[in-house]
Amino acid sequence: MIRSNSEVLEAASERECAFYVDYLLKTIKASSARNLRGESLEERLLKLNEELETLINKNRAPKNFASQMRTAFRSTQLPSSYFRWIDKKDERVCNWLWCYLKRLSKKPELDTDDAHNSLQLLSNKAFIIERETAAERQTDILTAFYDGEADQKQQQDILETLKVKWQDVQSRNTLINWLEENNPTQWRWAWSYLQNITQRPLEPAWVPHSDTEKKAAVIATIDLSDNVDRKELIIDKMKKAWSQKKFREKSSGKKPYSISMTLNTKQKLNALAEEKNMKINEMIEYLVRSEYNKREINE
Repeated sequence: MIRSNSEVLEAASERECAFYVDYLLKTIKASSARNLRGESLEERLLKLNEELETLINKNRAPKNFASQMRTAFRSTQLPSSYFRWIDKKDERVCNWLWCYLKRLSKKPELDTDDAHNSLQLLSNKAFIIERETAAERQTDILTAFYDGEADQKQQQDILETLKVKWQDVQSRNTLINWLEENNPTQWRWAWSYLQNITQRPLEPAWVPHSDTEKKAAVIATIDLSDNVDRKELIIDKMKKAWSQKKFREKSSGKKPYSISMTLNTKQKLNALAEEKNMKINEMIEYLVRSEYNKREINE
């Protein structure tokens, strides 16, 4: 094999490998199609690199020919301007599209819908690793196109189909308008609400680990639902449940507070609450009242 890694050809798809084979045969007359045959993508790549090395050693191909082939293949890829609507600064579109394509990539069988069939041409390897940011998800989306089997025309058609679908999703802003800008308590509650739906539950977009992620995951989970009526019903019920929760808290004179504590303290608090058969907030109130009563007695 060629010693310099920069000169070793790699291909993410059958489409890319076929391009290199065709390019080599058309450009270097001394190359042989018989030497490039193989049963698998890996085998054909091996034969391709061996043939290229032989041609270079015999001075029948320039030393930088692998780089030239890669550049030629990149020029056949769909221009980045076609992906401009998938803005990495737009968290909502990146989250929705990444999750949507990831779910389709898990389907082993092709759908009867032609649009879904063409989506199967995208690379499913792009969605193996979980992501946390919109920028990372946008990169994966582009990789799914560029490393897949869809040619430039097919990629354009797929993008147009996805764009139309996104415009419909984007137009429904009931949830977006309801979620408050700086209210992590509401975001946590909304995520918990979705997880507690027992009848026809929605598949979570992903498992969030922070309050900000929970807000994004709530939006993406709702956006991914194709049943518009079901989606609107869930949002309506969620809004009513949140209003009732706030009303009960206001009526009881209680307000939510956030306190920080060490893991060791939290474990002790859990143990005390369990012994007293109380909830955590009830245990904290009990401890505060007890200490305050002691203070009054001493005074």
